[in-house]
Amino acid sequence: MGKGFEIDRIDPPEKYPTVLIFATGSGISPIRSLIESGFSADTRSDVKLFYGARNLDRMAYQDRFKDWESSGVEIVPVLSQPHDGWTDQSGYVQKQMTEEVTSILYSRWSPQ
Repeated sequence: MGKGFEIDRIDPPEKYPTVLIFATGSGISPIRSLIESGFSADTRSDVKLFYGARNLDRMAYQDRFKDWESSGVEIVPVLSQPHDGWTDQSGYVQKQMTEEVTSILYSRWSPQ
């Protein structure tokens, strides 16, 4: 067990407007606590949760996604073995993380 996460590390929201959260499988449980504890997602400009699972049947807390989104967290499900008809993100969260972080870094610090 770790020592926990000090939420003060991403406060104040004005200083940390973008928060990217990545979780897979049962690793979503501590993230649920973070989101539901009210870490000011609604006062930030960009909060995204990339949540990876094998398929939708293995994705926990789906019944809470609408509440999380209404609190300001964009949910990005990433399925490694999606069922037929899945049109959203597929593959592994690590790949999505690399693409998202690269995009953010490029858009903020690219030469003009």
